[in-house]
Amino acid sequence: MRASRLLIAGATASAVTVFGHWTAAAEPLTTMPGDGLYLVGVDIVPGVWEAAGTPDPAHGCDWRRLWKVEGDNTDMRNIIANNFTRSSPVRVEIKPTDVAFKTENCGPWRLLPPPPRTGSFGG
Repeated sequence: MRASRLLIAGATASAVTVFGHWTAAAEPLTTMPGDGLYLVGVDIVPGVWEAAGTPDPAHGCDWRRLWKVEGDNTDMRNIIANNFTRSSPVRVEIKPTDVAFKTENCGPWRLLPPPPRTGSFGG
């Protein structure tokens, strides 16, 4: 019985090693295709993001910057900032300290390029 457990444990460890070796972590994206919850630094990069806005003005675009991912992410204690808007385009700055970003009915998002350096103090 002990030998079979060791065999199973060894096979499991080998599988983890093989599969772990072949599954490389993907780079965070600079686009979000649409609705969803995106982890900052894992799924997406921080920065200023823009979406065209809601394709359905009756419902509006809803986004949330989160410091904690839990449940359905409607707990106001977990939301850093949020907006519900029918305006276009929609822009938000996702910070490196944010844990996640949730978007609903905003359309696809894209990361905007950083503004050019001015050479002035702080820029």
